[in-house]
Amino acid sequence: EEQNALFKQGLGCLGTLYSHKYTWVLRLTSFPDGHTAEDQPEGTNVAKYFDRGWCFTEQSWAGLTKAGHLSLDLGLMRGGVEYDFDSLRDDCR
Repeated sequence: EEQNALFKQGLGCLGTLYSHKYTWVLRLTSFPDGHTAEDQPEGTNVAKYFDRGWCFTEQSWAGLTKAGHLSLDLGLMRGGVEYDFDSLRDDCR
């Protein structure tokens, strides 16, 4: 019961986290190389990123208030590439 109350309290703050102009948003809009929806355990939500209401909401909050360079799409990462911060930012904008 206490854990549920804390979860609800935290959930109420997520809009602030995603829309704050200085926080980074990391999105995973597709499965990483070598992983497919068919390979996921039964019960896993494998709906496409933009078909999920919560993902759409998070991206919308982020897009309203922050500079675009603070929102990275980790789904754009390429397999076999070792990233540092600069290359990750360049590939995932």
